[in-house]
Amino acid sequence: MSYVAARDGRKNRSAASRAPAVPDRIDDLHGSSLGVLEVPHHMACGHASRRRYDLDDPVQLRHAYELVLCEAAECNEVEDLINPMMLRRVWRDLHLPPRIRAAWEIRHPGLRRTVNRRISADEVVATRGGSTRPPTMGFARRGRTPVNRTMIAR
Repeated sequence: MSYVAARDGRKNRSAASRAPAVPDRIDDLHGSSLGVLEVPHHMACGHASRRRYDLDDPVQLRHAYELVLCEAAECNEVEDLINPMMLRRVWRDLHLPPRIRAAWEIRHPGLRRTVNRRISADEVVATRGGSTRPPTMGFARRGRTPVNRTMIAR
């Protein structure tokens, strides 16, 4: 079985099988935060207009950063394309594969999302019955409500 070597000489350049490119320091990133970001051809194939992202549009910014973090082959590419301030701002909103998010959060703990936060006494919520409970951290899953099914005669 033959293969075509990639430009950098690696046999397997697929993003699914290689380790994510995570620079040692976030402050080493020096990408632009304004204007248009054009990603390299190996990250997004097609015409150049399909590889350009307007950084002023939050949706395009997130999509471009997701693409770069998932598809970058080397830390140099990440450093050239990603802006540290913008990365910190959109980190929580990025839809990344778990292995990529984990690699970045292990190397840079400041990016880690707070999952379980402590609840202070001021935040306790009083219920109708007079009892107190901690506030919900989002949508609570409710138990199944029984459905009364009756046969309707026609």
